[in-house]
Amino acid sequence: DMVTPLKPLEAMALAKPFIASDVGGHRELVEHERTGLLFKAGDATALATMALRALSDVELRQRLVIAGREFVGNQRTWTSAVAVYPPIYLRLTAMSQPS
Repeated sequence: DMVTPLKPLEAMALAKPFIASDVGGHRELVEHERTGLLFKAGDATALATMALRALSDVELRQRLVIAGREFVGNQRTWTSAVAVYPPIYLRLTAMSQPS
């Protein structure tokens, strides 16, 4: 729950449908029924239900694969990850300048 896991990103990047429990890091990465499927943590029946959905619904599986790859390719790259830092550093360095 304390860190964002990498396995979901790896699965999505490899065009695999991703199914995960609804714990913290997974909820950060998986938009239910768009980039993956989430089930209630600790609920084996819910996991089985999601797995059966992914196996039996070809269209859903394809949508998950496409959206997952797009998410990783557009939002989880080094370029997008570091893009948030320059404005922060500029703001911090401007604050530390003597008046």
